Amino acid sequence: MANHVLAFSFFELFHFSDGLFLEMLIAPIITIFYFIKVKKKSLLFSLFLLTYSISDLINFFDQESFVEVMYFICNGLYMFSYVFLLLEIVKTVNMTIIVKKFPIHFVVLTLLNIYIIFVMVTIINPILFVTNHLIMIQIVEQTYNVILLAILSMSFFNYILHENNKALLLFCACLAVTFSEFLLLGYFYFSEQMFLIRLVSILLELSAFLLFYFYATMKSRNSRPNSYIKDIF
Repeated sequence: MANHVLAFSFFELFHFSDGLFLEMLIAPIITIFYFIKVKKKSLLFSLFLLTYSISDLINFFDQESFVEVMYFICNGLYMFSYVFLLLEIVKTVNMTIIVKKFPIHFVVLTLLNIYIIFVMVTIINPILFVTNHLIMIQIVEQTYNVILLAILSMSFFNYILHENNKALLLFCACLAVTFSEFLLLGYFYFSEQMFLIRLVSILLELSAFLLFYFYATMKSRNSRPNSYIKDIF
């Protein structure tokens, strides 16, 4: 019975958040813990968390204004944050090794990404946003999706290259945040009445940022280097 009450309360909390968007406090809270608890911080990862949190806070305090400039500012900040995360991942990925040792993985994932981008284009481009800057919004939306797919792909390559717990945490976090974003795409554009989609997206975002936090706090010496890096040539 207690579990049912707890679940109902959780549901009501986020149902109430239709007006308050309480989920936008997830990243800022975890970012605060990151800056307090993590002593040895990565600059790029710190910029990722900070930029993402700033955009969330802007959205949180500016929920009622439907000004187009806020759309571009917030989405621009989100994209910058994901670019910082992408650069953080790219630091540890050698694409020459990936192509030589995992050619099938590389080809399949590349084709899959192209297909997903094609599907996203066919979904988003026909949508007639109420705006005077339709082309700009379509470009922003498609660029956003490309960056997300790049993060997911590079985090996967990072994992198969290193095969350690830290790389696995990062991949799972990127997987969760990507699916969270794509579910929000479906929620906002197609089915705002399906609250379950939004709830799952919120849970995935919470899981993603918890995993990002655990990734940041895990010491590098706990990682086991992959033998693929050795004797590659």
